[in-house]
Amino acid sequence: MTLFMTLGSSESESMNCLQISYIDYTRSQAEAANSAFDEAIKRYLHQWIEQRLAADADYWLELQNGTDEFIQQGALQSFFKQHDDALERLLQEEEIARHLLRPSAQVFFEPDAYEPLLSIFEKRIYNVAAHREPLEVPFRYSPKSRQSAFGDSISLAEMSSEVREDIGFYFGTRRSDTTALNLIARQLRREALFSTSLPIHVVTEGYMEDSLRAIRLATEKLREEGENLQSLHCFVVQRRHAADDRHLGAAFVVMQVQQPELPLRIIFCDTLKPNGKPPWWGKFKRYVDAVFPQPEGSPMASDRLEDGGLNLQRLHDGVPIRHQDIDCAFYSASMARALIQITKQSPELINGPIVDLISEMTARMPEYFAHANVPKAPEVIREVNVVRRWETGQEALGDLQQSYQARLISLNATMLEPSDSTWGESTDQSESNLDLSSAA
Repeated sequence: MTLFMTLGSSESESMNCLQISYIDYTRSQAEAANSAFDEAIKRYLHQWIEQRLAADADYWLELQNGTDEFIQQGALQSFFKQHDDALERLLQEEEIARHLLRPSAQVFFEPDAYEPLLSIFEKRIYNVAAHREPLEVPFRYSPKSRQSAFGDSISLAEMSSEVREDIGFYFGTRRSDTTALNLIARQLRREALFSTSLPIHVVTEGYMEDSLRAIRLATEKLREEGENLQSLHCFVVQRRHAADDRHLGAAFVVMQVQQPELPLRIIFCDTLKPNGKPPWWGKFKRYVDAVFPQPEGSPMASDRLEDGGLNLQRLHDGVPIRHQDIDCAFYSASMARALIQITKQSPELINGPIVDLISEMTARMPEYFAHANVPKAPEVIREVNVVRRWETGQEALGDLQQSYQARLISLNATMLEPSDSTWGESTDQSESNLDLSSAA
């Protein structure tokens, strides 16, 4: 079976220019949109400063060099310091929100280093917002150590010669942060809802060994609660390998309630298989045996471990740092999503040969495979991941906007609410038991 070939130094030249084939958005269009956005931010900050001056005359101390210069420099940072909900406030302004929430089709990506062309104030917003964890906009901000006093990103050329280039400098290579992983976890949980064939549990907490331990404990609890001992439960895992290993993978574990001490089937789905074998295979076998120890003389639980990995991820040898493939979160999430779909729609494959399961899994990964077992071209996969990075940030911003609007509506309703405590309660409880929350 032919799967995606990893890219070494001999293949890296074809990856040097990113041309997103289905995005027809020019640099000049992006520059015009960015200029209009910066002007909108300046107007907003000017109004905010005027309101502060009206309420606090001492605020003049921050305006020693004049309002316009303050807006060009420290006003945005001051705004975020003054308001815990600063980013949410900006997202309530139609012109500002429209730009921040624009789809990838309205973004110009630099053809070499994956960078979206952002305005000065847009970069500052992402950088300053990232100082508060819940406000991180995935992939769009520079590390705090690489920000100026006003929240501008410091380029590699501006830094000391002792600073080494690394993946954190680039939009296309920054690691998935907690916000990004929570959004992916929520997507997977939604995918697993309403399974009519086999119960599906999505596990996205802790590291791989923690996830396996959670699966065993959950199965023990099902047995204690009187679940049908013959019933099967499917667990889909998407998680980092370990505290000292930030690579992400997926796993598929089938448990029978009557034997929580031994998985019926356990499949490890990695995103790298150089020389036909995942680099983490030995470590993962140790995780399995640590969580599911067997009596002396019995076969080890890891003997049941099967390889369901796909050679999707590019190797880094010979690849420039700005082109390195740090997209294991998206690859592993796509594998996990496909496994959930198989469990729901083709449960007969759960007990079938691993080759059939892998074939069906790839058929359900249209972002990376043209059809079963036939991967798309490397440059197309690269486009997909750049766009997915942008859309992850878009989703994070949309969540902030909507949750803030909901809080405002709730606050207004509370202020208008009459003494009858039941007034205004919804009578439709159909959504009340759906767990669509993000992972911890």
